[in-house]
Amino acid sequence: MPRKKPQFRGAREPEELIGAAQQALNYLAPYLRWLILGATALGAVLLIWAGYSYFQHRQEVQAQAALQKVRPELNRPDQAEAALKSLTAVVQQYPSTQAARMALAFKAHLLYQTRKYAEAAKIYEELRASGGKDPYAWGPFVTESLAYCYEAEGQYAKAAQTLKPLVDQSLGSYQTMLLTHLALLYDKAGEHKLAADSWQRLMTLTHDPALVSYWKERLAEDKAGTKDTGKN
Repeated sequence: MPRKKPQFRGAREPEELIGAAQQALNYLAPYLRWLILGATALGAVLLIWAGYSYFQHRQEVQAQAALQKVRPELNRPDQAEAALKSLTAVVQQYPSTQAARMALAFKAHLLYQTRKYAEAAKIYEELRASGGKDPYAWGPFVTESLAYCYEAEGQYAKAAQTLKPLVDQSLGSYQTMLLTHLALLYDKAGEHKLAADSWQRLMTLTHDPALVSYWKERLAEDKAGTKDTGKN
């Protein structure tokens, strides 16, 4: 029996193609308006997003340039007031930029150096509360600086309360340094039991003979202070 040869359909005639296209258009006709509106809306959203992204990038670049001009003044004590004004201008002119957050941190540090501890603490508090992105990983610096501000104002218990979470989150030599500061703050606040616990904890972090000897002395003092407090 002879084998049948496969039959291939030839190319469609132009009339067939036009008919198929017309059928597709007829099918889409009820939805065409909504498709056009959707495409237009999507295009508008993408255009707005691109424009906003460009604006943000431009703002950040300009803010960084403005901040760079202020940096030389930060190392000149005689120009502290001028530097504070310049930093304030950067914050006001370029809000919501990372450069503005950095300018605030510089301003707070400068206020601390000029012994305006309450003003510096207020800025550090705002920086901590603002949250947001932290590309420069300044969170620990802000927290530690805030604790120093409270300490300078004589608010030792508040300084210790601020520093404690950072101590627990830190590691290595940085944790050792922070824990030493925390123990001293507890001592200044009259919290000898908490100070003794901190000295005891420090001795588990390092075996440096000189440091361990000092910490043992402070531990003995705080244990004695705890007993005296209990008697009173």
